[in-house]
Amino acid sequence: MSTSDESAGDGRQASGRPRHRRFPVVPDGILQRYNAKILDPSTALRLPGQEAIHPTAYVTDRLLVSGGLADAERATLAQAAADLDLRLVYQDLGDPRIHEIVRELGLDDDQWLYSASVLLEPAGRGPAAPPDAWALLQTYRSLLAPQDPARRLVALEHLLAAAPSAAGNPFGSGNPFGSGNPFGSGNPFGSGNPTSSYGSPGWGGRSPVNWVGPEPHRLPDDQLPWRRPVVAVLDTGVGKHPWLPESIVRTDVKVLGIPIGNHDPATDPERTGVIDDPYEGALDSDSGHGTFIAGLIRQTCPDADILAIRAMSSDGIVTESAMLDALTLLALRQLIALRRGHRDQLVDVVSLSFGYYHEQPDDAAFDPLLLYPLRLLGENGVLIVASAGNDATDRQLFPAAFAPHPQGAVPHFERDEVPVTSVGALNPDRTVALFSNAGPWVSCHRPGAALVSTFPITFDGSAQPQYRVRVPADGIRETLDPDDFSSGFGIWSGTSFAAPILAGELAQALFSGVCGPLDPPTVEAALDRGWAALHHAIDVKRPT
Repeated sequence: MSTSDESAGDGRQASGRPRHRRFPVVPDGILQRYNAKILDPSTALRLPGQEAIHPTAYVTDRLLVSGGLADAERATLAQAAADLDLRLVYQDLGDPRIHEIVRELGLDDDQWLYSASVLLEPAGRGPAAPPDAWALLQTYRSLLAPQDPARRLVALEHLLAAAPSAAGNPFGSGNPFGSGNPFGSGNPFGSGNPTSSYGSPGWGGRSPVNWVGPEPHRLPDDQLPWRRPVVAVLDTGVGKHPWLPESIVRTDVKVLGIPIGNHDPATDPERTGVIDDPYEGALDSDSGHGTFIAGLIRQTCPDADILAIRAMSSDGIVTESAMLDALTLLALRQLIALRRGHRDQLVDVVSLSFGYYHEQPDDAAFDPLLLYPLRLLGENGVLIVASAGNDATDRQLFPAAFAPHPQGAVPHFERDEVPVTSVGALNPDRTVALFSNAGPWVSCHRPGAALVSTFPITFDGSAQPQYRVRVPADGIRETLDPDDFSSGFGIWSGTSFAAPILAGELAQALFSGVCGPLDPPTVEAALDRGWAALHHAIDVKRPT
């Protein structure tokens, strides 16, 4: 939607459709941390005849470049940089050993696997304005013909977000930046807007609870009919919890010795929950996010194993290059497992609870870089589930909007590719949650409001009970401590949590046998199982 669109006073267009907010509200601290800015459609450079531009958050001094970019186009990009008094520094994404894996798999000609990050630096010796990746990208496009496919091979590096959350952090849902998979305490979705209630403790916001039920029953290894289904979660990692021991959750995920995701314990959001604000001791906005997701998978498929790939920081942000690297390595891991028959390395389902809004989703220059590893996973039988977002809008959130739909980036289902499935959120009464995004790209809905799941038992932030009294006969009595999760359980809301519920259901369908045996480690068998699981869970049929 262009910035000239008129909106009704209640936050909706006159047509009744959800409006697209024009400007993301992202704290300066987050933008500074990632050297990012908001693309403002009212001031952004535009090319003649270019489609409307929408707000997004992007890294200002880097571009993403596909490995398919030929030498001539690289020279054109260098010329565009010179016109802006910039020079380019190419940096391969991820570990250099990736090239060895690609050669070993016989995929040398698949240039999409060789994407790079390009750092923009001032070329002159004197003072210079900060580089602007959007200005360079538009200058590069202006040097090419309007329909030149090379336009698609250079793209902004977006910030992907899992969640708005912490009190006082207005990062939040309802902004078109692409935050917005769980709602968080104190998240000001909008004064007087009923959607904001989901972010308040007691109404679905993050808060501790007691759990008095049993742990989900898991079959002993010697009673298994076949291998366990494996669900990979790319998120903030998984913290300490009795339901999530190392025998169920694997955190040291690698491919041929190359780590997938971040393995640095110093930046682990799931240890204490406090990284961004150590002086005040407040829990970070998205601490506990990955642990909560793992607990939902544990509830919906107790017999599944979980690969906890830590790709996201405690502020709920991951750069597109980091996610691209993690997904590519995971896809290569799956290829190796299938080709070598390594059943213990297979992945069956991938759960993704993050997203971003593209600045030009309908333009021919729309970048497919993040789509490629998702399609590679799907072509090798992996089910991919992505949360639809919490902005009460029909604006497409990616990667969820890679779900096949007419006029989308993926317009139809392919027989030999398990598709991305996007998931919206339901209230406890099974109505659609008010915050849940909508549109033909949303494949289905699952519970996503006021869910109960696991939190790290090590979480106890600096917030205190509102009232604490000493009673002679009873000792200390107090009201709830709002950020003490030593019980191991809490409530949270968002499409972030609807996605892993479907992921768990798909894993359970695979384990139950209704999709056939889990053991044949072949591409054909994996595709058959994946399509059968989708049909069982959401009644999607495989094309003939």
